[in-house]
Amino acid sequence: MAVKKENFLVEIHTEELPPKALSRLAKSFLQEIETRLQKAKLEYKEAEFYATPRRLAVYVKALAAAQPDMSAERRGPAIGAAFDANGKPTPACVGFARSCGVTPEQLTRIKTPQGEWLGLQQTIAGKSVQELMPTIITEALNALPIPKRMRWGDGVEEFVRPVHSIIMLYGDEVIDAEILGVRTGRDTVGHRFHAKQPISIPKASAYLKRLEKPGFVIADFERRKAMIEQQANDIVAKAFGDDARVVISDALLDEVTGLVEWPVAIIGDFDQRFLDVPAEALVSAMQDHQRYFAIVDKNGKLMPHFVTISNIDSRDTQSVIAGNERVLRARLSDAAFFYETDKKQLLTERLEALKGVVFQAKLGTLYEKAQRLSQLTKFIIQHMHGDATDGARAGLLAKTDLTTAMVGEFPELQGIAGSYYAQNDGEKTAVAVALKEQYLPRFSGDALPATALGAALAMAERLDTLVGVFGINQAPTGDKDPFSLRRAALGILRILIEHKINLDLEKLLQFSAQTYADKLAVNDVTPVLTFILERLKPWYQEQNINPDVFAAVAALGITRPYDFHLRIQAVQNFKQLPEAAALSAAYKRINNILEKNIDAHVGASDKINNALLEAQAEIALAREMANMHAAIDSLYHASQYGQVLIQLAGLRSVVDDFFDQVMVMTDDKPLRDNRLLLLAQLRASFFQIADIAMLQTS
Repeated sequence: MAVKKENFLVEIHTEELPPKALSRLAKSFLQEIETRLQKAKLEYKEAEFYATPRRLAVYVKALAAAQPDMSAERRGPAIGAAFDANGKPTPACVGFARSCGVTPEQLTRIKTPQGEWLGLQQTIAGKSVQELMPTIITEALNALPIPKRMRWGDGVEEFVRPVHSIIMLYGDEVIDAEILGVRTGRDTVGHRFHAKQPISIPKASAYLKRLEKPGFVIADFERRKAMIEQQANDIVAKAFGDDARVVISDALLDEVTGLVEWPVAIIGDFDQRFLDVPAEALVSAMQDHQRYFAIVDKNGKLMPHFVTISNIDSRDTQSVIAGNERVLRARLSDAAFFYETDKKQLLTERLEALKGVVFQAKLGTLYEKAQRLSQLTKFIIQHMHGDATDGARAGLLAKTDLTTAMVGEFPELQGIAGSYYAQNDGEKTAVAVALKEQYLPRFSGDALPATALGAALAMAERLDTLVGVFGINQAPTGDKDPFSLRRAALGILRILIEHKINLDLEKLLQFSAQTYADKLAVNDVTPVLTFILERLKPWYQEQNINPDVFAAVAALGITRPYDFHLRIQAVQNFKQLPEAAALSAAYKRINNILEKNIDAHVGASDKINNALLEAQAEIALAREMANMHAAIDSLYHASQYGQVLIQLAGLRSVVDDFFDQVMVMTDDKPLRDNRLLLLAQLRASFFQIADIAMLQTS
């Protein structure tokens, strides 16, 4: 018999939900429900989420009315314990039958290799949607990623925001339940201003249409998001043609989508004079504070206009525009005032103020950090063959803008504000740009500093924090990382590797520790070095580098991340060569022989005694190794590790012949030692790149 299927809908109607988290909450709600439907073996076609500022909803298409019936076997007492000597049921047998709701005569015998038991084969009827969904929805809501739940009224229920109503429909039928202290039904609300009357949802499939008309609510988050983007682009195109475009970031688009239920794009203006203020400050005021979209010309220069998304289709649009312009004008006036006020004081004059700002209680003030950054940036840029004076200057001024009014009002402008003030003060362009780039990358996948001095300062800033925090025994534990040291470590690695800066990380850390003088309880930088290098493994996993390739290079203890990267690339490519499997196997064999008979490093640089070479195969191997020695040595010192491995791959046939034809462990000691030395030198040639014995090859 065909299983009945209907569409299912659940809607949680609440007070305004946090807009930045709305998409994540809705997607999690969907995922948690789907996970539980699958676990309960409730079949369905597909499911999707809906979300607005005042509701979370999930719609499940063609959901089965019940679980499938399941066959279950219950095992009772062993046959020997089920019947007495006269063959009559024992109390154990009678009790088991009673628990199954049958008589002893209805029990069957179950034979297994371990013996024979009494038992019963039962068909357990699947539970219905009406029974299962209240629990599934409750569990899904409890599992949502809500950092801090709140209570409301006199109840004990907790959720991200107070809950007003809950819809739970299977087809056109209400699934009766109480969830989060609210009785389920079929009524919801539409737009706060356009549709003040309750809206009844006759059946699950009618939800979207009923909310849109007469409710003035676009419940589909992704559709609403696309509408906002399209409206913003259209209104700018209508106003300016091809001479302008709207700037739409994914994060702001998501947030604005989480703020409105009925999006209406409008365009506004601000005074031309505000364009004298740094563009980043204006964009910050518009995007981060007002949730407006900035408009730029075809050259990317900011224009004195903006797009905002209203949550109401007003009959008096001009009043709405005027209200938004008035609010923005106040923000921009503040920014302009802060900018003009800040410029009256040189960044160097702000150094004194840093003495009153604590970086970390045990590590001192930002003034002390500035002194350390000056030394460390100078040290790094010197090793990058850059200007030491610029390095010292950039490090010294790096934190001065934290005392400005602009950064006080717009914290997201730290570094950026400093760059503008440095230019105003007449500082070198390289120094000004470095102040702006010091915080890059801010997050995973973010852009890196574009200049050498910016890269040096960005690394110095992170190294100083890492060394300091580890030095006072406050390294990250578990999920706790208040100083964002994991992100700082990955930032350093990305800068070194992606900008091809071949510096020794251990030496940088040691110098950084010296700049702290006697402030650190622990001066050993080994734990910091290990912590930073550990970030490489997951980073390479994201780039589909095989774990065995990573392990083969990591075995060498390389402390230059860019050098490490070059080896990773070389070994990853080597592994694809047809010779790789045979050479890796031979390398493992060489390892086993040498570990039992000779220290891998003793004698590896000694000269082979050609007079002791007897077998043709060992003569050929020694000759081939000698012939390529100079080329390999030159390639190695040029960091051409891939070419080194390709050269060594050419030894595959002579290595195979050697092991086929030569007895290494001969009783003749001089002959044996000479052959062991030959193998030690072969291993050393590979080991200078990676430990290829760790490669997993077929």
